[in-house]
Amino acid sequence: MVEAILQDFERKVKEKIEELMDELRENLDFAAIEQVLTEMLNELLASLLGKMLNELLSEKNVLKQLKILGGRLAMRFKEYRWVTIRLGNGQTIRVRAPYFIKTPPKDKRRRKKRGPNGSGASLGLDVLGFIGRCSPQFVSEVVKMAVLAPSFEVAKEMLEGWGIMIDVKTIRRLCRDLGEIGLEFRGEISLTGTEKLAGYTVVIGIDGGRLRERRKKPGRKKKGQKRQGYYTDWKEPKLFTIYLLDEAGKVVKEFSPLHDATMGNHKALFALLMRYLEALDLSEVSRIVFCGDGAPWIWRGVEKLCRVLMQKPIYQVLDYTHAKQNLREIIGLIPEKLRKGGRLERKWKKLLWKGDIQGLRREICRLLKGTKKERALKKWRDYFERNAKRMQYETFKAEHIPCGSGHVESAIRRVINLRLKAPGSFWTSKMAEYFLFLRSQLISGRWKVFFRNASRQKAKALNIA
Repeated sequence: MVEAILQDFERKVKEKIEELMDELRENLDFAAIEQVLTEMLNELLASLLGKMLNELLSEKNVLKQLKILGGRLAMRFKEYRWVTIRLGNGQTIRVRAPYFIKTPPKDKRRRKKRGPNGSGASLGLDVLGFIGRCSPQFVSEVVKMAVLAPSFEVAKEMLEGWGIMIDVKTIRRLCRDLGEIGLEFRGEISLTGTEKLAGYTVVIGIDGGRLRERRKKPGRKKKGQKRQGYYTDWKEPKLFTIYLLDEAGKVVKEFSPLHDATMGNHKALFALLMRYLEALDLSEVSRIVFCGDGAPWIWRGVEKLCRVLMQKPIYQVLDYTHAKQNLREIIGLIPEKLRKGGRLERKWKKLLWKGDIQGLRREICRLLKGTKKERALKKWRDYFERNAKRMQYETFKAEHIPCGSGHVESAIRRVINLRLKAPGSFWTSKMAEYFLFLRSQLISGRWKVFFRNASRQKAKALNIA
């Protein structure tokens, strides 16, 4: 059968190639010729894949295994059904797949005449990684485009340029379906299981971003009103990034960083971070470093986490740039004539770099009086004294520990700001959670690892992967 498909394709190409050469000489339209040949190749690919799927799903041994798996899920084989599926190149084909339905309860009195929609499944396709009757490659390309593009509408237009005809509703559904798989197995699903951390420094950056959350207004829709309306309050999604440093303090490029974020509160963020740390083998790492700005919720959570990770040397670093910004707020309270044309600021920055927080207090008391002194000392107590152990920058530098949180700041911009914080974008909490996770996988360079694990989750759950 395969030979027949290839022979038929060869015949069609030979017939078409001379015609296309004449058109190319006459019109010099290479793009049109390229499109025609691409469509022919896509048709060949669809024929071959359809042949392979039909052969596999019709094998008696495969059906036998699927029946065993169906029994574990309280499902029974009903019949073979013709199912239309979509391939990664945009082609649609029909395959004859075994269809399973939920096993009815033994108590006949509790039986229903008809099961609810969605109670059946094509287990064979599920095990092969199909999601919503779409092939793994199709789902990957569609969701990647939706995650990268500024909107679902732009993603639809771009996909159409690749020959993938799809509507916005389907794009959104595939993002939701893939996102649900990712959230269920968050942490381990982003890892290959072969990551080597021995001897390296694990750096964990934590920060918060901003987006507008869409919440429906309560009550009933008024008469004549098209929509109920919704609130669009600002929400702070919280994000972390994990990367490695070698002994010289250089980033280990062989290890793709791990990003993830959540719409939950700080407790949800640290619970999520713990899932990733448990999935990683931290037994042989050299040390662990936490980086962030001065937000109190970050360091409260870090302190609790440190008590769990007591077996390793742990460092806490408050971003040096944020510390300088807060230092300038105090310097702004000092009269201009006492600042000495910037010399005072350079002196105070030197004290900050050396971690001499008490020296900063002496300078404040020497130069300020009255209410300004009270304001400056309050700032010093709340920010600098509280974070003194996190501001030993000279020591950190000498030990090849990062003094800034640039990695997590960059992740905030690329994961959240460039897509979810776009003007006019309002997100439901659930869809925002999906996109935070999916963009994290793509931006960090772990999409292939994540997607392969996601497409095999059904098989793993059924103990056949």
